[in-house]
Amino acid sequence: MKSLWTLILLALLASCNDELREQQVAFDNLKQQSMEAHDVIMPKMGDLMDLSNQLSKKMDSTNTDLIMSKKSELQKAHDDMMTWMRDYSEKFPYDYKLPKDVNAVNKQLDVLKEEHEEIEELKVRTLRVIDEAQAMLK
Repeated sequence: MKSLWTLILLALLASCNDELREQQVAFDNLKQQSMEAHDVIMPKMGDLMDLSNQLSKKMDSTNTDLIMSKKSELQKAHDDMMTWMRDYSEKFPYDYKLPKDVNAVNKQLDVLKEEHEEIEELKVRTLRVIDEAQAMLK
């Protein structure tokens, strides 16, 4: 009977370890995807400000509202990226280590999912506003 309980306990521990490893892999993959989205946007940060300056030079009495609106979108994309990077680095600092508990990893995975969704939305919005601003300058 004692060996049966030992086998059951070992089976439970093995399944917990498997789940923990799966969650750790999921976390690492999602973190990598988030950084890839970040890496698409980051080189564009200078473009946001350059486009805003170019739009200012193109402004006249017929397009002031349109240009000011686009400049505002460019600035918002820039500000949102800065905010995302600050928030992300507070939640997941450079030397961040995942906990060894499945439930704790799941909680961190949920936080990372939110960060990932946010950076993906920001990537789409940033690329769109850049395209729109460039089209306005043609």
